[in-house]
Amino acid sequence: MFGSTFPELKGRVAVVLGPADGVAGTVCRMLANRGARIAVIGDDEAGLEDLVDELHWLGAEAIGILADSADAAAMDAVRVSVLTEVGAPDLLFVLTCTAHAGADWQQVVDSGLTATLQALQAFVPAMVEARAGAVVTLAPVGADPATTAVGGGVTALTQHFARQVAGEGVRANVVTWTPRSSMVDDVAFAALYLASDAAASMTGTTLDVAGTSMRL
Repeated sequence: MFGSTFPELKGRVAVVLGPADGVAGTVCRMLANRGARIAVIGDDEAGLEDLVDELHWLGAEAIGILADSADAAAMDAVRVSVLTEVGAPDLLFVLTCTAHAGADWQQVVDSGLTATLQALQAFVPAMVEARAGAVVTLAPVGADPATTAVGGGVTALTQHFARQVAGEGVRANVVTWTPRSSMVDDVAFAALYLASDAAASMTGTTLDVAGTSMRL
C-alpha cells in the first residue's frame, strides 16, 4: 500500500551505487516500476548483470557499470559513462553501506564512507549545474567501531553537502539502518520517499529505519 502511493518517476535519471543483492537492488526495482532511467554501479560483475537483466525485463531503461566506488579515478570514469549513456542524474542513491562480516577497519571505511564521498563529488556538481536533484545516502548503525564510525561519518558528510547545495535546488538526506536482510524493503521505501517529490521540503534530514532498540 505504502509503496503504491509513490509518484511516478518517468523519465528521471537515477544513479544507484551499492550491492545488487541489497538495498541498492531493491531501490532499482522500485525505480524501474515507476518509470525511471537507471544507472546502477557495483563491484560484483555477475550480480550487476543479473540485476540489469531484471530491470530490462521490468521494462526499464538501465545500464550497469562495474567499478570500485571508493576509487576517485574509477568514479570519474563512471560519471562520464553515466552522462554519456543516460544523461545528467536527477536522483543519486549512495547505498554502499552493508554488513561486513570479518572485514577490517579500512575495508569498512573505504566501502562506506570513502565511497559515499567519491559518489557525491562525482555527481552532485551536475545536479548543482541543473539546479535540481535529490541525494540519498545510507548510514549503518552497528555494534563494531568501524561500522559506528562509518555511520556517523556518512551522516555528517551528507549534511555537509546538504548545507553546501541548499541554495542550488539540490537536496541531500540520510537513511540510517542496522544492516539486516529483514529490513531491506523498509530501508528502500525510506530512500525512495526521501528522493521523491513527496519529500521536496526535506534536506539535511536523517530518517532512522534502524529501530531505537538497535541503538541500545
